[in-house]
Amino acid sequence: MKTLLASLADNKAALGRRYAEWAVSAPTLESAVAAAAMAQDELGHARSTYPVLKGLGVEANEDGFGGDKRFALLDEELPDWNAFIAANLVVDGVLTTFVASCVDSSLTPMAQRAKKILQEEGSHRAHGEAWARRLLRGEQRDPFVARVLETWEHASRWVGPDDDAELAAAVEAGEVSRTAAEQRELMRSWLTDLLAAEGVTITLPEPTFGGWDAERRRWQP
Repeated sequence: MKTLLASLADNKAALGRRYAEWAVSAPTLESAVAAAAMAQDELGHARSTYPVLKGLGVEANEDGFGGDKRFALLDEELPDWNAFIAANLVVDGVLTTFVASCVDSSLTPMAQRAKKILQEEGSHRAHGEAWARRLLRGEQRDPFVARVLETWEHASRWVGPDDDAELAAAVEAGEVSRTAAEQRELMRSWLTDLLAAEGVTITLPEPTFGGWDAERRRWQP
């Protein structure tokens, strides 16, 4: 659970920074305000998660294990608005699905934080869904779908393979309620239904794990 939580915090910190970079260049004033608010939320989630690691005996500052347990696609600024919304949907969605699996965690500090995080994540999901529908109905449809597929390649691997030892141990200990396969299927079902409602049929494949770094919960293409 220690690496999972460190990666959760590192990814939320990185996602917060990537959101913040678009707060001055989003396509509408409303979305700029939303980007800034979501950035603040994500940075707050990261800051509240690092102390859970300290409670597990892990020395962690605001950068956790050096801050490097993040998705490779969050290493640099998100290149366009399609990538921003794909991250809003898929990266944020994968992390939130994990957090939702911790609301009844036997790890009490994480359960407490999970409930608070989920209260704030509802607006993130609503923002991502609204913009996804807008992009899917316009000339950015194909580029946006390509960004969603690209982002899935990274985010779908975060929980690890179906037999991931760390997550399996966390499920066995009652720290997490859903397996890797169950979390991945929740995300796949939500995303395919969202796009299907706009007339787009996509296949979100089961990930393979060549290039997977389990110690950083990170896939490098």
